[in-house]
Amino acid sequence: MPTDKNNKNFLDSLTQMPNRAGWLAMAEEALEKNSANKAVLFIDLDRFKWVNDSLGHDAGDELLQLVSESIKSVLQEPSVNLNNSVSINIPGRMGGDEFVALLQGVESVVQVEEVANRIVDVISQPISLKEAEVEIGASIGVASYPQDSKNLNDLLKYADLAMYRAKHSGRNQVVFYQPEMIRQIEFRRDKQFAIRKALKEGSLSLDFQPIHDYKQQEIIAIEAILNLENSPSLSALDYAEVFSIADESQVAIQLSEWMIEEGLEFIQRLDKSELNISLVTPVRPSHFHQKTFADWLAERLESYELTPENLVLSLNDTCLNVQRFPVEKQLKALSKLGVEVAVQSFGSGNLSPLRLHDWPIDRLHLSSMFVTEITQKRSMESMAIALIQMGLTLNKQVIAYGVRTAEQQAFLSSHQCNLMQGPYFGEPLTAAEMELLLINDMEGDSDRTQFLDEFADDY
Repeated sequence: MPTDKNNKNFLDSLTQMPNRAGWLAMAEEALEKNSANKAVLFIDLDRFKWVNDSLGHDAGDELLQLVSESIKSVLQEPSVNLNNSVSINIPGRMGGDEFVALLQGVESVVQVEEVANRIVDVISQPISLKEAEVEIGASIGVASYPQDSKNLNDLLKYADLAMYRAKHSGRNQVVFYQPEMIRQIEFRRDKQFAIRKALKEGSLSLDFQPIHDYKQQEIIAIEAILNLENSPSLSALDYAEVFSIADESQVAIQLSEWMIEEGLEFIQRLDKSELNISLVTPVRPSHFHQKTFADWLAERLESYELTPENLVLSLNDTCLNVQRFPVEKQLKALSKLGVEVAVQSFGSGNLSPLRLHDWPIDRLHLSSMFVTEITQKRSMESMAIALIQMGLTLNKQVIAYGVRTAEQQAFLSSHQCNLMQGPYFGEPLTAAEMELLLINDMEGDSDRTQFLDEFADDY
């Protein structure tokens, strides 16, 4: 295969770097020429999408050109020419906002890390475009030749895996490939298959946890909790980890749809027994970000003959903090439908108070992190009070999560936070247990211990 760097078929027209085909050919040739230590750097720009979306594609193209020049200039610096007896380092553009580099004549891991960090530092500096000055960053994954592999495709795959670890670990950093990364990916892929299988076989179920109004001494809602006990391949995980694994693939949408429909079916059963209660259920980001989500939800409510007031959607940070999807438009569609929206882990996420003010969000679920420590740390007490007051000022319902003790309950009530959820009020119950609890609650029997004893005797 010809590797002439001036061959138009091998050049990226925008950056004048070797394109994917050109870089692969040149890198393969370099690996065949000598067995000296080398390193593959996989470089992905952070926040490039924001520049492209907010300033336009022309600004995005200009940014890519400037970044490519920065990468080339770093690789040409005297301190970066790792071994003058070996041919020069080879940069390239994979496509989009992804770049690569083959470092040659590598003498140590520290040496490669210094080069990669130099690229991160240069790209992280403010960049002046024609329209504006922008700040981005770079996440870099590194794979080493011949230590990690002697095969170029494997090296590129391993560097790509390490780059994703860098991006998911906070961005703007360098991560070296470790074999454990492959094992983790295989583990998570196996669990994604297990989730699909469990949904198909019906081995998943929902438990329900009550949300209490302490002032009125009543249950105001029940929350859907994923139960994994009957799925042997998933039972060792907690449901938060299952959600995290599911969110990496399309199975998250299937899981989200199943949880909503299963919850609505239970609420329908309660409604027919004249037990009118609302359901709080989490929604996976990939499901919420579907353009047809609100329409799908309206059809589900109609199918189960339920009103929108029966449903509260619990959204996490990933649902709400995304540049590539019109979040506000989706929230307004849900508000128009009449479905309430709650923000998970309020206080520990990144949602702007301005968005809380402007967006149709109804409930704030105060993070259990604050509730756990409000009676132990004065600073946490002050922060919890401030968050509660912010929510009340914005006319939102604030529900404290993870309440475990009477002391925590008393503190929250004293600061006008009377809506609570947590082990102090009861662990998650099966559907049958929850139905009996709601019947007892409706009849004014608040002795939960007696109820559970009677339930055990009956069943």
